[in-house]
Amino acid sequence: MKTVKTQTVALLFLIGLTFLQPVALRAEETVPIPNASAQAQMQPANDAPATPGSLSEKSSPPTSVDTSVTTSVDHQKPVQEQEPKASGEAATGETLTPAAQEVVENSDVAVDEGSSIADPFAPTNKLMFEINDRLYFWVLKPVTKAYVHIPEDFRIIFSSVYDNLKAPARMLNNLMQLRMERAGNELVRFLINSVVGIGGIGDIARDSFGIKKQDADFGQTLGHYGIDHGFYIVLPLLGPSSLRDGIGRVGDYFMHPLTYVPHEDLSWQASLGILAHEYVNDASFRIGDYESFKESAIDPYIAMRDAFVQNRKKIVEESRH
Repeated sequence: MKTVKTQTVALLFLIGLTFLQPVALRAEETVPIPNASAQAQMQPANDAPATPGSLSEKSSPPTSVDTSVTTSVDHQKPVQEQEPKASGEAATGETLTPAAQEVVENSDVAVDEGSSIADPFAPTNKLMFEINDRLYFWVLKPVTKAYVHIPEDFRIIFSSVYDNLKAPARMLNNLMQLRMERAGNELVRFLINSVVGIGGIGDIARDSFGIKKQDADFGQTLGHYGIDHGFYIVLPLLGPSSLRDGIGRVGDYFMHPLTYVPHEDLSWQASLGILAHEYVNDASFRIGDYESFKESAIDPYIAMRDAFVQNRKKIVEESRH
């Protein structure tokens, strides 16, 4: 009987310890950090926040609480260090505008996709870029602003005629790329617009028959067969190009119908006048685009070069599908 009583007392004692131990632990964990909130309120607004080391020295909290506080603050440090990059700040501390940030992101994409181009003549290209820039603002833009007083319907007719003259080049380049259906569409378009459309003053093939233009050029054809850009060139008046696309322009010239008009019927002065009129006529539909481009670019020269490379890369990739 005495043995049973002894066992019962021991059992009750163990049960009591089981309930009392968690209570003691919870009491220890909820011990507040002495004067921590008071110290935080006494700090001036422009003071740096207390480091984990200074916090533990001033408050002298229990060891278990100090370890948890220090660990949580240390885990937050890498996040705080990465915040400036995510907020769109430059390395110099200047905040980029949304448009500038977009240009930076696009440049990164271009590098990642391998859309780079050799630029061994960068000083000369930059000089030519500046010359073209001045010519745009001093010559082309004022002339175009005066030219836009011509009714838009007439300017669309001019654009349609010039576009129809480029149809043989589009047809031949699609043929060289073995895109037979597109080449056939261009042949049909050229015949319809030249005969029914009276020399291309109207796009009858598109408006009446639903036959759309199939763009292609000789630079694209060379890229279609794996020929790389070579190096970057800024051409006078014509703007960004490359060795491959410069050769492509020569190839397209020999596919243009006016190239084979006898000199007696079309002098070089008349040919130059037609080219200048086409250039101004096309620019009349895009007044303000170049200004918007420059405003959104951190470095207009690099932005123009990257935009050219990405655009040509897209065109070449489309020719392979």
